[in-house]
Amino acid sequence: MNIEKRALLDHAERCRCVANDLAHSKAAQRLRAMADEYEARATRLDEESGSSYPDPNSRGDLEGEVEA
Repeated sequence: MNIEKRALLDHAERCRCVANDLAHSKAAQRLRAMADEYEARATRLDEESGSSYPDPNSRGDLEGEVEA
């Protein structure tokens, strides 16, 4: 399992643990939704090529990218 996927699954687990300890139902619901999203992202990593590093030749959306 690659590092990124393990980190996403760890975040999901932490969100669910905190959500289970909260009395505020709206906050718990949001944390569970975040956990679902982390797990979905981890699943998408499995569906990709398997590389843990982005393709340097791809033109993905990069934050702060400036075109000349």
